[in-house]
Amino acid sequence: MSDTILVVDDEHHFTASLKRILHGEGFDVDTAASGRETFTCIKTREYSAVLLDLHLPDLNGIEIAEYITRKDPDCAVIILTGQATVTSAMQAVRCGCYDYITKPCQPEQVVLTLKRATENRLLKKELLASKNKYQRLSEATWEAIVVFSDERICEVNTQFCELFGITESEVQGYSLSTFIPGLALPAPFIQGSVDDILQVSEFEGIRADGTVFPGELRLKRIMESGTYRWVAAIRDLTRRRQEKLSRTKLEEKLTYAMRMESIGLMAGSVAHDLNNILTSIVSFPELLLLDMPANARYRADIDRIKRAGQQAAAVVSDLLTIARGSTCKKEIRNLNDMIRQYRDSLDYLHQSRSFPDKKVTFDLDPRLGNIRVTPIQLTKSLINLVRNAAEAIDDQGTISVYTTRRTFIEPYKGYEAIPPGQYEVLGVADTGNGIAAEHLVHIFEPFYSQKQMGNSGTGLGLTIIMHTMRDHSGYIDLKSNAQGTVFELFFPTCCGNEEFSTSTLSLESLLGKGEKVLVVDDMESQRVITSSILKRLGYTPFTVENGEQAIQHLKKEPVDLLLLDMIMEPGMNGYETFKEIRLLVPGQRAVVTSGCHNHPDRERIRALGISHYLPKPLSVTHLAQAIRQEINS
Repeated sequence: MSDTILVVDDEHHFTASLKRILHGEGFDVDTAASGRETFTCIKTREYSAVLLDLHLPDLNGIEIAEYITRKDPDCAVIILTGQATVTSAMQAVRCGCYDYITKPCQPEQVVLTLKRATENRLLKKELLASKNKYQRLSEATWEAIVVFSDERICEVNTQFCELFGITESEVQGYSLSTFIPGLALPAPFIQGSVDDILQVSEFEGIRADGTVFPGELRLKRIMESGTYRWVAAIRDLTRRRQEKLSRTKLEEKLTYAMRMESIGLMAGSVAHDLNNILTSIVSFPELLLLDMPANARYRADIDRIKRAGQQAAAVVSDLLTIARGSTCKKEIRNLNDMIRQYRDSLDYLHQSRSFPDKKVTFDLDPRLGNIRVTPIQLTKSLINLVRNAAEAIDDQGTISVYTTRRTFIEPYKGYEAIPPGQYEVLGVADTGNGIAAEHLVHIFEPFYSQKQMGNSGTGLGLTIIMHTMRDHSGYIDLKSNAQGTVFELFFPTCCGNEEFSTSTLSLESLLGKGEKVLVVDDMESQRVITSSILKRLGYTPFTVENGEQAIQHLKKEPVDLLLLDMIMEPGMNGYETFKEIRLLVPGQRAVVTSGCHNHPDRERIRALGISHYLPKPLSVTHLAQAIRQEINS
């Protein structure tokens, strides 16, 4: 029987000539001039090889090649093109094409390639058949074996009895369908043949005690004493399924750990530099607000700039939270107040301008209690949920932001199990197309996004929300269908009579009296902004750019306080600098600042007597409090 070849090319003269040549070599040849004709051919006939042009009137050749290699891996796909490129060659290799020939080419080259391809196909089939034969022989020694007719079981081995929990005497007379419900015996491929080996199939078996287990069945028809019978080799797949499940879970954990490591490396590399940059965006607006009357024209705008800088700093903190599991300081707040602040923020203004056709409504329950929360994390979660909701709506639609109180007497089984208790709930609902069921279990994984990266975020938004809820001992419920999606965040209600106090320390009470403060930082911009803050707070600042200069300064002129950066390059870092200074001035007071929240030397420098470790970007109020407390201590 000759090998069947399909030639796909829209050049009629080329295909006609090639068909004549291949016929002369003994091949059975069909031709197609388009993608549609190609699919018609491969659906109605099996081919040994396909000669495929890349540029067809209706479809790309690579797309056809991918389909053929998936549908029939034994079919050799050979690209034959007059417009060869490195990209198309790489694509051909990736999708499993056998060869890549550029036109014009010699007919002998095409014929030789086809002969090699068809011979290789035959060898692969023979190898696979041989492998299957000897695999069956090797496995038969420990598998459950049963000989049976269409009506009853004739013989079984010991492994069969052990597998199904029954004795050999008890099994006689039963039909195999008693143990394997729904077993269907297909007709032999060739009538009268005793060598018909049927395809391996999986089943759900029932033991004598009623327990169900997964199994694999191999069948062969034999002739015995003039009567056709069946021989089945049965394997218990319980252990394999469990191992596969364990392996899958382990692979998922490994993948997740690798993602976390990547995020940690990325966050660690950008945190220090980015937080240094953000210090100017956060601190300068604070200085301006200190000297600005309450009714100043641009006061609200400058305050929005400050809050936007704080939220940018929170992005870096979120990355570190995901990667390293760090937690943030909690405050007692009311959800309604924070949602009103969001409604007045630059983020909401940007949201409204970016999605003008998506209406956002707010329904805040006045009975809501207080919760312990990190405000910046909750605000970031709300921003992510509202933006995701807007992107889920194709045209016009509505996004509903609401709060409510829920009390569970028994565990509530939603997207995740929520234990009994009282919760303050933040909900965001949209009228989009919903989330496909196969995506629901993955949407909180890092970088798992069905949106185009770069245009719709980083793929970390929902991961940050999940980690935020874990940090707050809270829970997430999620419902989604074709009419839309609802996310609900459950925060435990504060116990007792805890209340959120809006009172703040007066900045005037934190002002200095001309005390000398030495700023040690390797970045000039940080020294400038920190000096400006210190002057405004009533201190006398001095600046140096490294630890060596700080030591020389103290030898000449003592200061009341050091304001010391933790990371300085090149030269001594903050820990090494303060360790040397303590030898020179044993009682020297200091406040440490750093753009890296979890520096390896953080605990070591605390052991030297540092009690204030301020993260960048610096807040004027927090800096004022830390300096005052350290000087007064």
